[in-house]
Amino acid sequence: MTERPRDLHADDALACTRDARDWRRRWLSDLRQRVFDEGEPYVIADGVAPHEICHAMGVPVVSVPWYSAVISAKRLSATYFDFLEDQGYHAGLPRYVSLPLASTLHGDPDVAPYGGLPKPAFLMARLRGDAGQRVMELWAKALDCPLYVIDASSPEALDPRWWERGQTDWETLYGTERLDFQVAQLEGLVTFAEARLGRRFDRDVFARQMQRVNELGEAADAAKRVLAAAPKLPVSVPEQLQNIMTPTWFRGDQWATDHVRRYRDEVQAHAQAGGAVCDDENIRLLWLNNGLWHDTQFYRAFEESHGAVFVWTMYTNFLSDGYRKYGDDPMRALAARHISMNEQLHTNPWMADWILQMAEDFRADGAVMLTPVGDRLQAYGTRGTINRCEAAGLPVVELKASMVDARGWDGAAARARVAEFIETRVAPGAARRRARESGAG
Repeated sequence: MTERPRDLHADDALACTRDARDWRRRWLSDLRQRVFDEGEPYVIADGVAPHEICHAMGVPVVSVPWYSAVISAKRLSATYFDFLEDQGYHAGLPRYVSLPLASTLHGDPDVAPYGGLPKPAFLMARLRGDAGQRVMELWAKALDCPLYVIDASSPEALDPRWWERGQTDWETLYGTERLDFQVAQLEGLVTFAEARLGRRFDRDVFARQMQRVNELGEAADAAKRVLAAAPKLPVSVPEQLQNIMTPTWFRGDQWATDHVRRYRDEVQAHAQAGGAVCDDENIRLLWLNNGLWHDTQFYRAFEESHGAVFVWTMYTNFLSDGYRKYGDDPMRALAARHISMNEQLHTNPWMADWILQMAEDFRADGAVMLTPVGDRLQAYGTRGTINRCEAAGLPVVELKASMVDARGWDGAAARARVAEFIETRVAPGAARRRARESGAG
């Protein structure tokens, strides 16, 4: 049993959601004009690269996964991936980074979102795998610009409860030698960026920016706590994504901090007014791993049929749990911010530990795990996490699909699979939870 298609924007609960969407559209549309007409430099960087260095120099940054998600949401992935394969590229390339490459190689501004990305000052990547590195090299060549790479050292130990210790005890958690190495690379990036961009890196501006990002994370954490504590989820996952993900990629801008504070306030007001995504909410689900960007309707597909609501994704509060870093040395804090993002989100035990904590916080009855096809880095920890969750009493159903490539996605089959999972494995436990909560009340 599945839901009819719906307009995800028609029933937005928060006014700030539309504003975030409009701001993003204006920013991308204006970027081409600023670059072409005014000669303004900008940078393309992968999601775990230190955007903050460029932000502190007043240089815009386009995040690779963010733009890839935009392309996918525009229903252009089939066009671009078919084109890429027609050009002789094999189908096993990592999907997240290959989709923007395909858009550049395709080269038609009438097809690309917002006219496509103009030539940047440089590309920036954190080395996490040979395939992604090679795709970034090809993309830099196609854009006729340099690629700056930052190495990624591995931790010797994955100590528990990183989301708590990582905010203040990050020196111990990540290790002094690793942080020393990361700081040296960041200083090298500063030297390169100053020469390439023709701008000075102002450390006072950078320090204020780092403080703003912490404030941004504090507001996101406050919103998360309201979402988790409300009797019924007040704001849907698509709205959460819109209000958190755009500020994440523009975290150096005062707009981002101001917007998440507004989001926090609107979430609080809506929850206090008794707002609910689904009046008949009976079942609470987590969405595990990356987003399903080509079918975001999926997040609301089971509300009418099953009273089942997706209450959380990793984007709901990684901005608060992963990005906040307090301390007296802004550059070292920045090193700590980016040094272990992949381990936190995609490697066990850190991935599973955090998810189980969120399951407790959000009173989750079950979870849907997306195991990405074609993106190994995002798929490393999925099987271990499923096993850990199941052992802890949280039932999980696995969907194997690309985050951005819609060509192999069978939405009807996926909806039927999750519906059966809800009916057979989740509903009994959800009924017991509701009985406990009713008794406690």
